[in-house]
Amino acid sequence: MKTLTLNDYHKSKSAKFVPFAGWNMPISYGSSMDEHNATRNGASLFDVSHMGEIEVTGKNALDFLSFVLTADLSNLYVGNAVYSPICNEKGGTVDDLIVYRKTEEHFILCVNAVNIANDFTHLLDNSTNFDCEITNSSEKYGQLAIQGPKSESIMGKIFGSEVIRLNKMECLELPFEPDHLLVARTGYTGEDGFEIYCKTCALHNLAEIFEEFLANEHLVWAGLAARDSLRLEAGFPLYGNELSEIYSPVQAGLSWSVGWGKENFLGKNALMEEKQGGFSGRIMYYEVQNRRIPRSGSFIISEGEKVGKVLSGGFSPSAGVPIGSAWIKKKAWEKRKEKKFMAEVRGHSIPIEFGLPVLKKIKNRQR
Repeated sequence: MKTLTLNDYHKSKSAKFVPFAGWNMPISYGSSMDEHNATRNGASLFDVSHMGEIEVTGKNALDFLSFVLTADLSNLYVGNAVYSPICNEKGGTVDDLIVYRKTEEHFILCVNAVNIANDFTHLLDNSTNFDCEITNSSEKYGQLAIQGPKSESIMGKIFGSEVIRLNKMECLELPFEPDHLLVARTGYTGEDGFEIYCKTCALHNLAEIFEEFLANEHLVWAGLAARDSLRLEAGFPLYGNELSEIYSPVQAGLSWSVGWGKENFLGKNALMEEKQGGFSGRIMYYEVQNRRIPRSGSFIISEGEKVGKVLSGGFSPSAGVPIGSAWIKKKAWEKRKEKKFMAEVRGHSIPIEFGLPVLKKIKNRQR
């Protein structure tokens, strides 16, 4: 099992570790609920160096990425980033990622740790008709993410006004020994924040510059448990749960991430068929008015029939109730406003209510 470059550093911060995607990862540094709430109300720091980085360079790099990714990249200018699934020809999801454009002919893809080797092979296999080079640079890079409403203030004090002028999904390079940082206004918590990429050998120095804010309790370290509850509240998919080669972007409610107007891209015909009604089911988010938490694999029942299954389940610190996501068969999904749904939890039938993800509900109420 792989260990993070900052493994000993995290141990010094009282981190508890769990295996994840082949890595020994911090799950929390104390109370995961406190870490979750710190992200929603202040700022927290995540070590996400397990994520993969694949670089695509060359004169046909943009054309290649436009073919292999579902997203419309026509507005992906230098210094911008775009979220996109990668699909196979059948419309199944190979992975989901963020692509950053560093220069006219240089792109970095941030991919899920569990999929690095598979993504790299998939990209190579589909690049034969394009003049570009694909490099798996995952061993070269580390990544820290600072997330939460106070992250802008902290980043401004450390890196200056140039960073806080970044808009969402923009990035820039800053000098940082022995090379550069790539700072992006991106994240996966539903809050404002930044993701910072650096050479692996610079990770200790990068972590150290945040120590002043950690010491003054303006910032906390957060682990995988908080990262998962944050993304589930925001309705963000986790590959292997809400996205897979079984669950397409259309089924996952990510049709907005598909460039339907593009002439061609991998999986277009299959996704178009699903868009026009040929899908087998859809993924929805729910809340539970009960203390029991439906977990992954629990059946969803409606009118005595199994109509789906839970994909992710946990507790929402923001809403104070269990929440989750579930895949629902097409016929049940089409009548979702008329039907009542239950989740099976250890022999009990627990009422669930489908609707907007928790964070969208909260932000709608605040408007």
